[in-house]
Amino acid sequence: MINILAFDLDGTLLTSQKTIDPRTMAAIEKAKQAGMHIVIASGRDKNGCRFVYEPLGLEQGPHFLALVNGQILYDFEKKEYDLDDVLLPEDGLKIQEVCRKYNVEGIFCCGYDFYSYISRLGRIKKTVKTIVRGEPADYGLKAGASHRNFIDLPYKDITLTQDINKVCLVHSASFFDKNLDNLKADLKDYDVLLVGPEWLEIMPKGVSKASALDKIARKLGYTMENVMAFGDAENDVEMLAKAGIGVAMGNAMDTAKAAANVVTKTNDENGIGEVIDKLLEGNEDFLKVGII
Repeated sequence: MINILAFDLDGTLLTSQKTIDPRTMAAIEKAKQAGMHIVIASGRDKNGCRFVYEPLGLEQGPHFLALVNGQILYDFEKKEYDLDDVLLPEDGLKIQEVCRKYNVEGIFCCGYDFYSYISRLGRIKKTVKTIVRGEPADYGLKAGASHRNFIDLPYKDITLTQDINKVCLVHSASFFDKNLDNLKADLKDYDVLLVGPEWLEIMPKGVSKASALDKIARKLGYTMENVMAFGDAENDVEMLAKAGIGVAMGNAMDTAKAAANVVTKTNDENGIGEVIDKLLEGNEDFLKVGII
């Protein structure tokens, strides 16, 4: 029996316009009324999820956030945080070496401070690209909290004294197509996850959305068999594989689809809402294998 619904955000619960389909929102509300627990499982931090959990009313009930790819748990009912392993200063230095080797920008995420590590020439190219695309140079990381900082680091060995939650590598899709295997080899001491065509995330080994969901399930008196998880990218693969029912979006990466039990419609086609409706209608067995 499914008692917990877990949702990735970008490419999953959120449409391409970064909104929630009203039909999806209505289905989640019905699930809440049926007594299900809702978990937002995202690479974002708490403030970065506020625009989602507030309209969903998650603060008023036994619901959770699995933040920074599962590194931080937040229990809305008890108003408690639980922190898993973080990257240490020596890890930061190793990752900076990889950034220099591949001439790729690294974003070191330390709480509300984001440190950009990139060569001078790379910064110039980035400035031109963001102007042409009309995108923020901070990739939208400062959105949602006025006290967030996006700070440029000198392009040399820098020991960061703050806890490093994760590191994001930013480059073109063609760069990652060409270099992903080599990057993973050079970063073998970490979990390396391609979460978008131009965005790679580096996490401490063993810290994942799946491990966070397992903690939440046990906290509520359930197991992973009682979890239905929705996702679309590499940082969702483990939770899709370990959940009782893993649901990949129609727009998901092939690795996510391969890990899931079910492939639903895209994030722009109410794919989540249709699955929840079938679940609430009692079609749980049908959902375990197939395409919605």
